Amino acid sequence: MSDNPESLKQFIREHKLEAVSVTVPDLHGIARGKKVPARRLLESAASPMRMSNLMVMLDYAGMPHPPPENDDRWWPSWNEGYADTRMVVDPATARIVPWQPATGLVLGDFEHVDGRGILEYLPRATLKRLLRRLADRGFESRASIEMEFMLLDETHGSVAEKGYRNLKPLWPTPQAYRLTTLGIHDERLSGMSRALEGFGLPVEAWNAEAGPGQVEINLAPAAALDAADQGFLFKHGVKELAAAGELFATFIAKLSPHGFGNGTHLNFSLWREGENAFHSPSSETGMSPVMRHFVAGLVRTLPEFTLMYAPTVNAYRRFVPYFSTGMMLSWGFDNKSNAIRCVTESPSLTRIEQRTAGGDANPYLLLAACIAAGLYGIDNELEPPPPTLGDAYADTGLGRVPATMEQALDLFEASEVANTYLGEDFVRFYAHSRRIECRCFAEATEGADADGVTDWEIARYLEMV
Repeated sequence: MSDNPESLKQFIREHKLEAVSVTVPDLHGIARGKKVPARRLLESAASPMRMSNLMVMLDYAGMPHPPPENDDRWWPSWNEGYADTRMVVDPATARIVPWQPATGLVLGDFEHVDGRGILEYLPRATLKRLLRRLADRGFESRASIEMEFMLLDETHGSVAEKGYRNLKPLWPTPQAYRLTTLGIHDERLSGMSRALEGFGLPVEAWNAEAGPGQVEINLAPAAALDAADQGFLFKHGVKELAAAGELFATFIAKLSPHGFGNGTHLNFSLWREGENAFHSPSSETGMSPVMRHFVAGLVRTLPEFTLMYAPTVNAYRRFVPYFSTGMMLSWGFDNKSNAIRCVTESPSLTRIEQRTAGGDANPYLLLAACIAAGLYGIDNELEPPPPTLGDAYADTGLGRVPATMEQALDLFEASEVANTYLGEDFVRFYAHSRRIECRCFAEATEGADADGVTDWEIARYLEMV
């Protein structure tokens, strides 16, 4: 759809919509917004609504993040009464919600009502800033997101009644790539995929994964902002569709201390004038200098950017060797034991795959972190270390990502690369929100054995990530 505001009105009329969900991703990747009568969008010449800036500062439990201490810079708070922000809709994102009658959805960004412009620290705005930096260097981007999630034979009511424990997966044992499992549950899984297609998400494939009740659905490549929008809407849609089918979907990084958790894999490439800038036909490896520099930036910044790939306390439970977690500070060719997997089999398919992120990652911030890291590598013409060709988990010479969120947070806040490429405001807001997560976890588990996945983690993240 066009980004012309009138195109949104035409879309509403064409599909005879009665309501539209006006939606913004918050710092965690949670869909926040309001549902409004379609007539309001037809009558409005500009923004259809305002929302309190409280909305963008809620934690996973729905409480506002208090301002940092001893910091007099702007922060949404009771000091200003959580003033309103104004929605700026993106007409190009308008779509039908097939499982809700006569309902559409449109994404957007928020801006201050006093003329200070867009809230640049929010995830979608942060990614758009980085894409502009890519464009200034003559690059276009192509990305696809692969997301794992678990389907539980539960409802929202039954999960709460059980206290978030002893939950029943849709199938009880690992069934990785087993087609019989897909066939047994075809009505639900194929039905979900068809509904997601109707929601404007280009589904390429789906399969059973290596955990009980675990599914992976792959989306087709798209421009980076579109890919992030699709990843965000995918998580939102899967949760609603599962609930409509009397199931419960969760993207929590680690539901149990045993076995596989949920991951998010990002496939990414840069293009210039219709050609894949990552590919070099004259190189023995197929990698261009641009790709080498990009990979070097990814590997070099992995410790300080882990906070964006692993945004919850629970995410660090996932970093266990031999569970395909992207935890090693390494790269290699088509080698899934590395954090960065490089594929160079053809000019069109040459790409990197970032494998560190958990299912709880915010798709906008996953892409923003990768682009910031890659730009840092390109701008400084960094060269990557030698590729790891064998078992990266067994290589004692390799480093690993931070083991806890506290460690990741300290590295992120102090990162010159993060502050330069992501922006000081984003680093300030995002780091403070993660520090509050660490504090809440410490208070909830004080004196308890927190080595396994705690009840607090399940209750806090099961539904919300």
